[in-house]
Amino acid sequence: MVFSKISQALNRNDEKYEILLHKYSSLKLQNKNLVQKQESQREEHEFKMAQKFAKEILTIFEHYEKAKEQSFKVNATSSELQRFLLDFNTIGKQLDTAMKQNGIEVYDAKERFYDSDLHELGSYQESKGMQKGIILKTTRKGYKFKNRTIKKPRVVVTN
Repeated sequence: MVFSKISQALNRNDEKYEILLHKYSSLKLQNKNLVQKQESQREEHEFKMAQKFAKEILTIFEHYEKAKEQSFKVNATSSELQRFLLDFNTIGKQLDTAMKQNGIEVYDAKERFYDSDLHELGSYQESKGMQKGIILKTTRKGYKFKNRTIKKPRVVVTN
């Protein structure tokens, strides 16, 4: 629209037309770049806010798992305690569902060899006949949020 008004006001062979056309094109490109930059910054900000929320859910889930582990030691003889433990398990299922719905997934140490970019070293263990650096077991789960690692799994590695 702006360009058509410029072309109507000036003769296309006029030098002023060429200058204005160049300035208009330059400003249009700058505006496009600014819009893209702003969109990218907005998306990154939204991701960081969602990631913060994911880490908070993850903290709650980890506390739940510790409490669940301790609940196995409880001898549930009363019906009230049995009902509490059933409700407690329901909370765990709801947390699990919320994590999945928000893009949080368990990240197992499926790689054959230890990689400091993907894993947190928990400890070394001697293992005869096995190559050095192979993951023997995972001592703490890792988690990903929208395909980005937010918590590395802690692993035991051959020495």
